[in-house]
Amino acid sequence: MATWAEAGVVTAADLLAGDEDPRPGAGSLIERSVATLNAAGVTARPKVRGDVGYFAKDIAQAAVEAGCDFSLGVTRNPAVWRAAAAIPDDAWRKAERMKGAQVAVCDYAPAGWPPATMTVVRRVKVHATDISADPRARRRRTIPKAQLTLALDGLVGHVYAYSFIATNLDVSTPAKTVAVEAWHRMRTDIEDRIRDAKHGAALRHLPSGSRAANTVWMWGALLAVNLSAWLQELAGLDDGDGRGRNHLGTLRHRLITVPARLVRHARQVTLRLPPRQQLLAQVLARLRRLPIWT
Repeated sequence: MATWAEAGVVTAADLLAGDEDPRPGAGSLIERSVATLNAAGVTARPKVRGDVGYFAKDIAQAAVEAGCDFSLGVTRNPAVWRAAAAIPDDAWRKAERMKGAQVAVCDYAPAGWPPATMTVVRRVKVHATDISADPRARRRRTIPKAQLTLALDGLVGHVYAYSFIATNLDVSTPAKTVAVEAWHRMRTDIEDRIRDAKHGAALRHLPSGSRAANTVWMWGALLAVNLSAWLQELAGLDDGDGRGRNHLGTLRHRLITVPARLVRHARQVTLRLPPRQQLLAQVLARLRRLPIWT
């Protein structure tokens, strides 16, 4: 699924089986999402971001062809490890809003990717005592093997865990590199939208063995997520970057399933709310001030 990040709105989605590779359909998601943004009157150049599961030159190319920039996670491979090892010590800069993290650009461009593709590297200091002894631990895969061996043998006090991002965004200065990496990290907001659809709009309760029926159910759940985002934007609960947005369950409890009663007196109708229940009153007052009411 793809979302308009700032608005919290689902722009395109496909229902796949659990063992289906989502990458072949990613280009279509981008195309449909851009069409939605155009219909909404968005004039800024869109930026597509995705995690390492979408590391594919075809997706990067589809983004460029759709008039977008891209920022996609990179699979850890020998070439990118070598490029990261060659980064000078004085090239690293402190990352934004992430303790112990540093950011730099390395000399690695995946083969066949669009021109001007660069790779941003983030490394995070990890104390040797914090490394799991379980060989299946995800953190161990982010540490170069030589460093991991030294740490497990007790020969060094700390090592670095690495993540990589392929992008055609401007990373020509350290400040721009730090900003791009911090923005890319916000891609996890989509996980919150998926979680909200599953737990707040019953997406996890697909009703049928038929993909067609389940697709209808999926869009019903995603429409509920979008209605929630629109309502919160209109009501002033969301400041435009998703930081103030409530989950559907919370919104339902605080705003929709509120006990109240209509009181008619002197030819006026008053909605009487419970004591100390303020959110619904605030929302109604804001909605009345919107131009649609005049």
